[in-house]
Amino acid sequence: MHYPTVKPVAAERLPALLAGMPKAELHIHIEGSLEPELIFALAQRNRIDIPYASVEELRRAYAFSNLQSFLDIYYAGASV
Repeated sequence: MHYPTVKPVAAERLPALLAGMPKAELHIHIEGSLEPELIFALAQRNRIDIPYASVEELRRAYAFSNLQSFLDIYYAGASV
């Protein structure tokens, strides 16, 4: 098999070349990326009880003050 010869890129051109290349998300936790509106809508659609009566209440809960309050929201999102 024949591979084409690749010429090295000049060091001063490398930052611009890398900045211009398309990017892809390689790692994401889906549950942690859900917005309150989507969590609430999915919970209603899937008939899953979450400990928040409204989107507004869920959004207020995002002002978490400790690990447990963060995990409560995280697990609610993961459950839907």
